[in-house]
Amino acid sequence: MSRDDFNLVPQVTVLVQLAGLSEVDSSMIYMDDMDLDACQVEVVGQGIDETLYKSKVTPLVEAMLAEDESMIDASVATLLGGCILIDTSNLKAGRVDEDGNALPDKATERDMAAFSALVPFLPMSGSEMYEALTEAKMNYDWWMSLSSLEMLRYDYQEDSSNGRKFGISAVLLPFWDVMEKPMLYKASCDFMSEKKLDTIMIMAYSFEPRMSRQILFMSDNFEKLKELTQAFARVGGHAQMDLVYADMDVEECLGTKNCEAFQQFTVGFSRKEVLPLVVEAYREAGVSLVPERDDDGFYSDPTGKLQVPTKESS
Repeated sequence: MSRDDFNLVPQVTVLVQLAGLSEVDSSMIYMDDMDLDACQVEVVGQGIDETLYKSKVTPLVEAMLAEDESMIDASVATLLGGCILIDTSNLKAGRVDEDGNALPDKATERDMAAFSALVPFLPMSGSEMYEALTEAKMNYDWWMSLSSLEMLRYDYQEDSSNGRKFGISAVLLPFWDVMEKPMLYKASCDFMSEKKLDTIMIMAYSFEPRMSRQILFMSDNFEKLKELTQAFARVGGHAQMDLVYADMDVEECLGTKNCEAFQQFTVGFSRKEVLPLVVEAYREAGVSLVPERDDDGFYSDPTGKLQVPTKESS
């Protein structure tokens, strides 16, 4: 994490404080302090089996415990344990909705075992730690202070399955507050260009009048976006997301028709569960919003649906 990113993420600053450290602590090393080309870097947690882990920190805890438990002290345990709590929404598992249907687990047995192994080192209870982290994450004034681009960057993930690259930004603001962000569509287009995305999704969160999520799709390709969002509506319906089109004129709010919004009432479907459904929607729609060019500069058209010059049509 760079110094700029550190200051952007309130949960991180609070977690570091809980660990008894500070931003200027001599033991804190930032990405921009390092010459990565001169370092031998091993990344633990990449490509994890999500049936075994919901937190990418859990394999690191397991490796440290297996190699040398003395590496773990109160500060290290707080940093690791806090990340596990964030990733797993406080080790949530075995939940059901109001109709008795099982909700996706946020934590696995190995996540819970790893956190339990850290408990003897922690200077506070897990519930106290999670409450402090949640308060920082949910701070409304802080979210409203972010620019549109900062909001998109804050909690962002992307997927490039089947050659289609899309991104999802999670935002802890009500949908109407997101829509009022200055220059939201322009910032989204700039962000898509920077990340080379087909489309960007924003997942917002509302508590009134009923707890729900809102999912906003944006692209610069109207026809292909409609195909994708229609497929997503079908896929989401099959997955019992309780998904409906949002009751808001998003085109008027954003000043573009290149958008679509949904209301999602099954809040147990977080971004982690929604992401593979978007991949499935891409597969069902059979389109890529931004087609790839081959080595000769022609667009590839494996579906026959793209209205662009191809090698066969030239």
